[in-house]
Amino acid sequence: MNSPEIKLNTILKEIRTYESGPSVDGMKRLGLNYHKNFGVNLINLKKIAGQYHPNHELAKLLRTKNFRETKILSLMIDDYTVLDKNRIKDIIHIIDSQELTEQLILNILEKDKKFYPLALKFINSEKEFKITAGFVLYARIATINSDLNDDFFEHFFNRGIELSDNDNLNIRKSIARAFRQTALRNSDLKKKVLLKMAEIKNLNSKKADLVYEEVVPLIDY
Repeated sequence: MNSPEIKLNTILKEIRTYESGPSVDGMKRLGLNYHKNFGVNLINLKKIAGQYHPNHELAKLLRTKNFRETKILSLMIDDYTVLDKNRIKDIIHIIDSQELTEQLILNILEKDKKFYPLALKFINSEKEFKITAGFVLYARIATINSDLNDDFFEHFFNRGIELSDNDNLNIRKSIARAFRQTALRNSDLKKKVLLKMAEIKNLNSKKADLVYEEVVPLIDY
């Protein structure tokens, strides 16, 4: 069996075979600026990851390379069953874009209930990507887990209102997403979300209006 180091070198070669300059330019226009980016699309990254998942040691090695693709692959390849809160702290340090935030949640945080409390912890952070990750995690949990009590989601409501006029667009969009998906769970939560949207509307803030407009028209019908 090849060592993690040999597998890493193989992966780096595979990444270069899918390199796309136009994709890099497109990502830059979307605000996705990385130290090093080969423009490999997510479909091809999933193909690469599928050959190695799950492999925690290889994921750790991938995180030592400051490339967009190695960061994403580290999240796709890691074994969430061996991760704990301390190891998640190490992973969080590489999260510096909305794209990586989504991959962290889709491949790790939404996979196990042991990570669910991180949603509340993250939204109370001062770091923008953590805040975004927290609200996106709430949105994903609302979508995929029907067993949780309503109060699990109500814990983010006040923080969502507080940050609804934040300067960061990704934060505001993630707040809207969390409220929207939560409202779709049941009629009681929908009523509570609509009340919170009224509070947001009363802020008379153009920034906060984005949250309102991305929630109410899609749930109040």
